[in-house]
Amino acid sequence: MMDTTSPTAIGFAGDLTDPWVEGIAQALSGLAVVPCEQYGAELPCRAFQAVGGSRGILILHRSRLSAADVSQLEELRRGLGVENWPRIVLCVSPYVRYAEIERCAGLVEIVTPEATAAETLPRQIERMLKTPGVASRTAREASPVEVVSTDYELRQVLCEACTRAGYRASDSAELLADPVDGRRLTVWDVPVLEPRWEERLERRSKQGPVLALLGFADRTAVTHAREAGASACLDLPCAMDDLIDAVDRMAREETLRPRAQTAHATPPPPSRSYRGRLAIAERHAAAE
Repeated sequence: MMDTTSPTAIGFAGDLTDPWVEGIAQALSGLAVVPCEQYGAELPCRAFQAVGGSRGILILHRSRLSAADVSQLEELRRGLGVENWPRIVLCVSPYVRYAEIERCAGLVEIVTPEATAAETLPRQIERMLKTPGVASRTAREASPVEVVSTDYELRQVLCEACTRAGYRASDSAELLADPVDGRRLTVWDVPVLEPRWEERLERRSKQGPVLALLGFADRTAVTHAREAGASACLDLPCAMDDLIDAVDRMAREETLRPRAQTAHATPPPPSRSYRGRLAIAERHAAAE
C-alpha cells in the first residue's frame, strides 16, 4: 500500500509483467511512484482508494477499456465521492476505442498513448505537481531547431511553438541528410507510410538529436524510430507542452555532448641552423 501521509500520493497501476508497461513505470523512477496491485484485466479498484484524495495521482494503464470498465469507473467515482477521487492519468493502448475514451473525459485528467508515455508522463506528472523542469535560456539559445513537415500549416504551428519557447527555429518541407549549418535539433513529422524512412532518420540523427513525430505512434513504430536513432518520439497530434519538453531534453543533452577538440598544430621541425648548432655543441662536449 502507499504512504498516503505524503503531500501527494502517486500510484501506478498496470500489468508490470508486460515489458513495455514496465518501461513506462521505470521512466517515472525520478518520482515517488508506488506500484498498485492489479490482477489480470480487471480494474484495480483498491488503487483508487490507496491514492484517494483530490491531491492523489493515479497512473492507470489499460490495454483494453470496455463499456463495462467505464461503468465501473463511474460507480467507483460515486462511491468514493468527488473529494476522494484521485487525479487520473489514463495511459491507453491503440486497442482502446475512442468511444470509451470520450466517456472517460469527466473521470480522468489526462489521456496519453502508451507508445510515447515514457517520453511524456514524467513531465506531465511534474506539471501536475507544479514542479516542471525547464531548459536553461542558454541551452535554448545555443540550440537551433529545424521543423520538417510536408504539411505547411503543421510546420508553421510547430515552428512558432519552438520560437516562442526561445529556440532559433526554422522550417523546411524536406529532410536533408546534412544540414548546411551543421549540427542542430530536428523536429520531424515522419512520413511512416513512405519506404526507407528509417534510413533517412538514421542519417539525420548523426547531425543532431531528432524528435520523431509519428502520425500513429504504436509500439512498433516507436521501436523502429528509436532503433533508427530518434532521441524522442511523440504521437500526432501532440500537446505543445509535451513537444517543448522533448525539445528541451534534447537541447540539454546536446549542450552536454562532448565537443570534438581541434588538434594542436604540430610544431615545425628544427631549422638547419639549429641542427647545426646542436651538432657543434655535441662535438664539443664529446671532445671534452
